[in-house]
Amino acid sequence: MSGNSQYISLDEAVQRYWSARAQGYSLSTSEELSNPESVYRNLLNQYLGNESNLNKRALDMGCGPGFLAIELARLGFETIGVDSCASMLTEARKNAQAFNIRFIEGDAALNLFAEQSFDVIASRNLVWNLHDPEKAYRQWFRWLKPKGKLIVFDGNHYRYLTDHNRHDRPHRETHRHLGNVDISIMENIAKTLPMSAVDRPDYDRNVLKSIGFTNIDTIVLNQTDGEIHDFAIICEKDYAD
Repeated sequence: MSGNSQYISLDEAVQRYWSARAQGYSLSTSEELSNPESVYRNLLNQYLGNESNLNKRALDMGCGPGFLAIELARLGFETIGVDSCASMLTEARKNAQAFNIRFIEGDAALNLFAEQSFDVIASRNLVWNLHDPEKAYRQWFRWLKPKGKLIVFDGNHYRYLTDHNRHDRPHRETHRHLGNVDISIMENIAKTLPMSAVDRPDYDRNVLKSIGFTNIDTIVLNQTDGEIHDFAIICEKDYAD
């Protein structure tokens, strides 16, 4: 490509999209943080809130505007939030001013931490964005301590692009504060991503089991006529790798 080419990499396209979404996504996060009925908070409390979390470490991977990082800090964890989008981290720091949370700019699959660094790793709406989800899962397995928990909130967000029998609602009907962001940009990107072509969470369960995770629970959060839209996966690293 010549130096005057308008070509941009897939990674750069993803970053541009999420930079454009940052402020609107942060507004949704602020609303959710004040919502006492948040399903995500309730699940975190159910799986993590029954014991003392003093001196325990948690990681919010792909933290966006900081929702899970803040909820984990509320539960008593020493928390780190990681995101590859600088604009998202700016919003996260604003939302988390009342908490002692460390935010780092970094990629989900990079070797950012030492082995057995965390008691909990959580992510929300990240894995579907990844070029190599299995690589990320393996990395997170290494970062977890024995008996550490992995909690993944995600969905079949763009499955309709490769399975035309699905009846998913349009993106603008399921997301708030999109403003003037051109969502077709993300649809074009999603067509190239591996998670758009598989049925989840069954796919994730099989990958996690092959890596060595155990006690794998899958919870459907939203479905229509048997089509799963949003789900949660909770599992454990049952031994030292």
